[in-house]
Amino acid sequence: MTGRTLHLAQICSSRSWGGLEMHVAVLSRWLAEEGHRVEIWCAPGSPLANEAQRLGLPVIPFAPAGYLDLAASLRLFHQFREQEVELLHAHYARDLWNIAPAVHLGRRWPLVFIKHIGTGKPKRDLLHRWIYASVDQVVAISRVIEENLLATHPLNRERVCVVHHGVDTRTFAFRPEARARIRAEWGVGEEELLIGSVGRLQPGKGHLEFLDMAAAVGARHPRARFVIVGEPTRGEEERARPIHDRLRSLGLEGRVIMAGFRSDIPEVLSAMDIFAFPSRAEAFGLVLIEAMAVGRPVVSTRCDGVLDIVEEERNGLLFNPAEPGDLTRQVERLIVDEELRLRLGRGGLETVAARFNRAAMLNRLYAVYERAGARRGVQLGPLAAARS
Repeated sequence: MTGRTLHLAQICSSRSWGGLEMHVAVLSRWLAEEGHRVEIWCAPGSPLANEAQRLGLPVIPFAPAGYLDLAASLRLFHQFREQEVELLHAHYARDLWNIAPAVHLGRRWPLVFIKHIGTGKPKRDLLHRWIYASVDQVVAISRVIEENLLATHPLNRERVCVVHHGVDTRTFAFRPEARARIRAEWGVGEEELLIGSVGRLQPGKGHLEFLDMAAAVGARHPRARFVIVGEPTRGEEERARPIHDRLRSLGLEGRVIMAGFRSDIPEVLSAMDIFAFPSRAEAFGLVLIEAMAVGRPVVSTRCDGVLDIVEEERNGLLFNPAEPGDLTRQVERLIVDEELRLRLGRGGLETVAARFNRAAMLNRLYAVYERAGARRGVQLGPLAAARS
């Protein structure tokens, strides 16, 4: 392996724990495994800080008091200079307000920003223009986010690109022993078909539609069982109440397993026979490629970033959320057609191997880092190619 490595600051002051923060932790671990020197700049005591420490990654405290905390910006300037950081990678939009002054003052650190969600508000005023002038490359996690960025931010196509998330196929792989163990834990027989979903219990994730599908499918297919994996965001448990109310009103307590939070998602996916993704809107849909990496046939909402992943009839099925019963119809197609399940499972594995694996994501990101350096007049490459 030839090429150089970098000293990187992965920056995210968010105190929440969700897909964005998980991405910071996973990406930082992968970069460290590739030989890069990586620190996570985050709020002390935050879930991200705790996860970084669990992974053995260095944490540098970064907790600005608010937007345009000039004292925090000045500290960043001195810290970046003293620690000889080579590139800044920001993940949380509000952090740009404090990173931008440091970058404008230093003029030496390439800055990459990744956008995980879209916005409906234009951000082309003078202050946002000044902030985004400090950003050398903006990464969108899907084409729909790329188009949103170009429509709402002071950016041109030369500074915006798509880098899809990837999965580590060493971790996400079918595990027959885990399948048997978890199905036994849940009381699911091997002759039964387990249809599952993974996601936070909150409005918009499609759990009510999943339960309606379970009621309809269960009435016609006695060997079908169902599982929902996930929990509400801490402090927002009340938002999950409609899901539990629907479960009871449909009489599905004995048919649908409410598994709660699980840290063993690769093993949980191995236990499923069909993966359903009924979310109404998604910037990307990481759990879809995780399910594909385990070889599970997927049924997903036809929406947004999902269309970057699912190629209908090749690696999954799509349903129209505006059409009542369409999710049920697509799930039933898979229940009655084993060959279709196997074909879509193989298609998903091929898709991950070709486009959504760890090495593919890192190598696309390395190209972004090199372009960011070139815009700043700093040669960062060639970087060593990521290992598969």
